[in-house]
Amino acid sequence: MDLQGSVRVDGQTYLWTGMDTPAVGDHSANTTHTRITPTRSIFTMQAGPMNLTITYLSPIEPSDWTLQSLPFSYVSFEASTLDGQAHDVQVYSELTAEWLSSDVPNWLNIPVQWSQRSTTDGIFFEIQFQSPQKFVEVDRLAQDGIAYFAAAASPQGLTWQIDSDVNCRGQFHDHGKLLNTSVVGTSSRGILPVNVFSIAHDLGEIQNMSSPVTWALGHVRNPTILYSPIPGSVARELSPYFITHYGSNMAQAVNDITEGFSAMLQRAIAFDEAIVGNASKISPEYADLVSLAARQTMASLDITVSTSNGGQPNSSDVRIFMKDNGATTPTSRVNPVERIYAALPMMLYLNASLVGPILVPLLEAQDGSTIQQSYAAPDLGVAYPNATGARNDPNLGIEQSGNMLILLYAHARFTGDGSLISQYYNLAKRWADFLVNNTLIPGENQVSADSEIVNAANMTNLAIKGIIGGYAASLAASWLSLALSTNQSHLLGVYGDQGSWALLYNLYADRLLGTNVVSEAVCRVLRSQTSFYKSLLASGIHSTISYAAPAFGLPITSSSGVTSAAWLLFTAAIVSDDDVRDSLIQSVWNRASFNQTQGALPDAYDVRTGIIPGDSAGG
Repeated sequence: MDLQGSVRVDGQTYLWTGMDTPAVGDHSANTTHTRITPTRSIFTMQAGPMNLTITYLSPIEPSDWTLQSLPFSYVSFEASTLDGQAHDVQVYSELTAEWLSSDVPNWLNIPVQWSQRSTTDGIFFEIQFQSPQKFVEVDRLAQDGIAYFAAAASPQGLTWQIDSDVNCRGQFHDHGKLLNTSVVGTSSRGILPVNVFSIAHDLGEIQNMSSPVTWALGHVRNPTILYSPIPGSVARELSPYFITHYGSNMAQAVNDITEGFSAMLQRAIAFDEAIVGNASKISPEYADLVSLAARQTMASLDITVSTSNGGQPNSSDVRIFMKDNGATTPTSRVNPVERIYAALPMMLYLNASLVGPILVPLLEAQDGSTIQQSYAAPDLGVAYPNATGARNDPNLGIEQSGNMLILLYAHARFTGDGSLISQYYNLAKRWADFLVNNTLIPGENQVSADSEIVNAANMTNLAIKGIIGGYAASLAASWLSLALSTNQSHLLGVYGDQGSWALLYNLYADRLLGTNVVSEAVCRVLRSQTSFYKSLLASGIHSTISYAAPAFGLPITSSSGVTSAAWLLFTAAIVSDDDVRDSLIQSVWNRASFNQTQGALPDAYDVRTGIIPGDSAGG
């Protein structure tokens, strides 16, 4: 997916993103500094005698669901002189139809169409398939999205052009402006050969800029979700929440987005300062990780509403859907319960009211008379954006029942709204009864959702999740007697296996919710457990693998060489020694900063190499 950007300084053109392919003679600006915040990626560069600041802003608006559900981001450009002299500056950016599809082998054969439209404040391009496929993904990218590329008009002059990449880039390279024309004789063609949708601004002779040049990029799907929670029920098409404000008037939405950049940026700066300030009280590394996680968490959510037969949105009928973006092996699971559990602290911090609508589809799908399994489902299907109902996986009964009950209680406690528990009381009680009857001694058929670990009967960490989820305080003492090692130095990973141990991340739920299911005796043991983790971090030795102390932390269990970023951080929240806490956080930061694998920070990875499990090429 190609986003290209260049700046022309005194007739010399420099790339600030993308590549000079096909070549038109652009040089590359030199990156001198990078900064990541929860909402922004900020790159400082040098282009000849000018200093550039390129900011990629992905707004996080957890309390304004209209703005949060608008799938738009910004790219902004600022320049200032390095030599005290004024310089002639023009700036350019482009988008291609590659944003619509990752089905690369068929790019020649996928016809797209476009239009160029004006708003009261600028222009935008609207790019879409001629024959979109609703609710279909190829390589995890929807085949029914509409791409938008927009910019506000500038006093110095805005120009645009739709043509081949070499023509648009060459025109800007040679003249510093575009032709305000579209490809002659056609408004549609395949994704390849590449047409670009380009916008340029002539800034004139400047030493610095009073305000940035900004482009807005969006990828909109309406309808967003195909929802059929109960087998045999009529599927409903759910729309993005922002239609409660804009209806089908995307031109107004795009205009508000481009006009609203300055206010959006100020809110983003305030948001960043608040969240980084709080996280920095733990450590700078923790603040960095929170900055990465905030965008990834919110970007995984689609906030939707139902509509009437006449298309009128119902703003009180809100459901949120999460796409499984955290899996080691890419999946298209809908509302994966263990991922929601992992994201719970972030959602509670940003806006606890997010948790209710994300649970509603899972509750609706399991509350009908046709669904009578005694345990909770892992998700709503495996073909996002098709929410086709609760899947049945009896092996994850303890895992997902514990997760769901913890999530339900967290929503009620942090919002003060107990309506979901009241409405779905019988369903929740069914899950709690299952846990009380099964969680203390998890059988061989009860496994963790961590597919990267070797599952076994009697897993200590799985059992305590069920005890906390079922609020079964009476079982905690029995659990401790089974879980404690004979020398009382640590909690075992598997009952009775004295060589075993695990990251006991599920204890975090008790601390987070203040339920006090875990007894004071367990809290005392956690002090020795912390010392045990400290020795493991120092030695890097566990029961099946010996190696130098790993830079990427401790594995999930002693039988595995794989760890999880989320569970390392949950574990960091329960230890009693700040040095151990910081070491666990540092290990996740090390993997986040590891530049020898491709892609976003994965949830699971090898503690020695950082490689994603099953990916011999390094991800």
